[in-house]
Amino acid sequence: MLDVIEKRFRAARGRAFGLPAADFLMNCAAMYDFFRGRVSAIDTTSHLILEVNGIGYRFRISEYTRQALPLDGSEILLYAYLHVKEDDLQLYGFSDPAERSAFNLLISVQGVGPSVAMTILSTLEIDELRQALIDKDISAFKQVKGVGPKSAERITLELHDKVERIPGQQLSASKEEQVPANSAMDDARRALIALGFPIKQSEDAVKQVAEEEHDAETIIRLALSVLR
Repeated sequence: MLDVIEKRFRAARGRAFGLPAADFLMNCAAMYDFFRGRVSAIDTTSHLILEVNGIGYRFRISEYTRQALPLDGSEILLYAYLHVKEDDLQLYGFSDPAERSAFNLLISVQGVGPSVAMTILSTLEIDELRQALIDKDISAFKQVKGVGPKSAERITLELHDKVERIPGQQLSASKEEQVPANSAMDDARRALIALGFPIKQSEDAVKQVAEEEHDAETIIRLALSVLR
């Protein structure tokens, strides 16, 4: 019953804009280009909450984007793709336009949905993806969880001649500045956030206990004693 109500609501909303329901949903998909805000939370299922002007937007992100995010509370720019279905709306976030271009290219292949595309982007870096498509390297895609031999072959065959649509990644000055001086501290911060601790508390706890000679495991253990 709720599904019927939701579909009727969407159709009515489309008519209010003078559009058929399907066209209205397609226009929604092109509504957002990027969001600028601060990371409020990251969970262990690759979802991120981005706070923009007091509103929290929930994104699905890849491991590549997850690793690129600063954890110091600074403002970030997240490129967006809104996936629209009759019964669901899901935002996908990307740290740079190249990753979003790769995502759009991947989901153009029959049988490759957004979830599989994000898994591919979490397994292969953009340059590795480009090279695999250029070389028609089916084995590179077969290693990705959820991608079978037929799908891997279809991806390489359909996208080999379209690889130029994925721009080469360019590391901006701001991203270069985001590279942590102490990778053990950064790994510890990410682990604490993944465990559910707030970003600010995780940051403060790591700073409080970390010493230059500590590895990430030691920092996490000491930080947990502070947080608990």
